[in-house]
Amino acid sequence: MKLAFKRITSTGSFIPEIDGLRFIAIASVVIMHASSYIMIKDQTNYIDVFDFELLGSILHHAMLGVPIFFAISGFILGLPFAKYHINNGKPINLRAYFVRRLSRLEPPYIVVLTMLFFGYVIFFKTMPFDMGLKSYLSSLIYSHNIIYSGVHPFPLLNPNLWSLEIEIQFYILAPLLAYIFSVKPVLLRRGSLIIIALLFTMFNVYYTLPFLSIVKYFHYFLVGFLLADLYVSKSIIFPKTRLDALIGLFFFVFIWVFETAGFTSNISKSAWEVIQLVSIFFLFYYVIFHKALKFLSYPFITNIGGMCYSIYMLHSPIIYVFGKYIVMVTFSKYSVLNFSIYLILLLAVILFISAIFFQLIERPCMERDGYKKLFKRPKKIKENSF
Repeated sequence: MKLAFKRITSTGSFIPEIDGLRFIAIASVVIMHASSYIMIKDQTNYIDVFDFELLGSILHHAMLGVPIFFAISGFILGLPFAKYHINNGKPINLRAYFVRRLSRLEPPYIVVLTMLFFGYVIFFKTMPFDMGLKSYLSSLIYSHNIIYSGVHPFPLLNPNLWSLEIEIQFYILAPLLAYIFSVKPVLLRRGSLIIIALLFTMFNVYYTLPFLSIVKYFHYFLVGFLLADLYVSKSIIFPKTRLDALIGLFFFVFIWVFETAGFTSNISKSAWEVIQLVSIFFLFYYVIFHKALKFLSYPFITNIGGMCYSIYMLHSPIIYVFGKYIVMVTFSKYSVLNFSIYLILLLAVILFISAIFFQLIERPCMERDGYKKLFKRPKKIKENSF
């Protein structure tokens, strides 16, 4: 079997910076979950004192990795529709669009869910059968967030899968939402995207639905749509300068220090939410349009970013299964050094197992009709007759 880790795209066009942004998103989420696990489970008595509460506060911001994924989805799914409506490009076959989404995402998702069900319910016996089965079936139809709202808002088999339910809602709505690209006055079209994004930002500050849905994150997808509009139109907001790398780095750092917990009024929270949204937009803009952070296009980075779907679905179960054995070993009496070794080992295990899953399950599904290969029986080799 030939190993290849580069993402296979449906159109054949590859934007390395997008997988670089995926790397940022998945790295932040995985490091946050792995670090949190280590800080909770590590009971070693150290000879030094380190403020892990401060580290935990910083890592808490890594939850923004999920909104970054949403913005990426808005950009990627918006591109073909924007090309059609703005540049008179190839018409979108909706049947092919939905088949592509199903064949690309469903097989790996079902495999992971099934493994988790048998693992937690049958093998580890950490979950009652009826509870596991209900959660499994709810997640299969991407409705766990709604069915269990107020009781178990996150999927029991893997809490991280909540965001995939939001993604599916967007995939269904995207063809309808994409008609906004048909609005001909450019300022009206882009202004509408900006205004709607701001309205949803404000709405979520002042009102919270009793269940998780696309409503809470709709503005991030619209940021992706706006970027797709600019990309297809070849519109440049700011000219390239020698400071592009510093500007891109500024927005890269800023979104991780973003914090609304200290604000008590809805007005101040709204202002900071808007600043966060604008920062994500300009991070994407400088990375995609100005190639500001060149390291995000390096093959090692883009390959990991390309595996983000596998890593995202598998990293928490891997931390749960292997983490408890890793933290049992004390490598150093210095907390920072020991913590770093734990984290590196956990990340290595996550990357190794995810890479295997990516090669065997996810990457074949990236090919057109590739999902059929997962279930195709190998041909029998005929013996030579003499």
